[in-house]
Amino acid sequence: MIKVIKGDITELRLDAIVNAANNHFWMKAGVAGAIKRKGGASIEEIEEEAISKGSVSVGEAVVTGAGSLKAGYVIHAATMGQDLVTDMDKVRAATRNALLRAGEMSLTSIAFPALGTGIGGLDLDRAAKVMVSEARRCLARGTSLEEVVFALFDDAGYEAFARVAGRDNIVCLGDSITYGFPYGPEMSWVGRGAKKLGVKMINKGINGDTTRQMLRRFERDVSASAPAYVIIMGGTNDAFIGVTPEEIQDNVVDMAAKAFDDGICPVIGLPAPVNLYNPDGFVPDFVAIAAFELDSCRELIKEFAGGELLPVLDF
Repeated sequence: MIKVIKGDITELRLDAIVNAANNHFWMKAGVAGAIKRKGGASIEEIEEEAISKGSVSVGEAVVTGAGSLKAGYVIHAATMGQDLVTDMDKVRAATRNALLRAGEMSLTSIAFPALGTGIGGLDLDRAAKVMVSEARRCLARGTSLEEVVFALFDDAGYEAFARVAGRDNIVCLGDSITYGFPYGPEMSWVGRGAKKLGVKMINKGINGDTTRQMLRRFERDVSASAPAYVIIMGGTNDAFIGVTPEEIQDNVVDMAAKAFDDGICPVIGLPAPVNLYNPDGFVPDFVAIAAFELDSCRELIKEFAGGELLPVLDF
């Protein structure tokens, strides 16, 4: 569950709270300073433990105790270096690694401030899209975490994060398999899944579409709906017209990037393999070639999803 609250992150009684840190873990101002001040009788306790972990690459995260805070741990997410400069890629990496540290420790709850929006000066709306989509990615892929909280100290921050966290629909982007050919959208996996699961699923499958065509209509058919998730599943038509597996993968990678930029968590669908069985024993060469290319495409897309820790649905 993703939750947005307006309040003081240092007062939360959760398994862990996240500190917006520099990569040397000096705790001077902002959230870091507030955590340090409330961290216990020895005011340097949390900072000293963090510094003892050594400097790390920007985007990494380390775990320390929480002193006298109500939380069990502090996860220090390095959003900037000594130059105090950050960007959305650094915030994304820091959010992702903080969530990974929590999962590695089998924690069930964690709270984040709006990373990079204080000293870093990043836009609240963009930070919200980056951080909430990362939380959704983590929860969809599977983790010990049951609750991800975004704790904001003012109305502007609360409203920015609440807008993104409040999204509740899923766009399903694909070809005829998604559309439901030949029976229509009501009998598609999208229509039946929406009824079975009781969730809002929008069918954006088009008969005959390739992944390049899906990419071209992404903004219109996905981004404009501002969904929480997009299920991207294509490649079958590409294989039959000679598009290489590498080109298909590139299109999927570009769609996933567009999704993250818009605060949408991409779910990667692996197209079903082509069935080469023929009772008469004859399979046309072009079908056999397409089946081989599609299998290669599935492996490449699966490899990409694994590297990016994206949730995968194997159709």
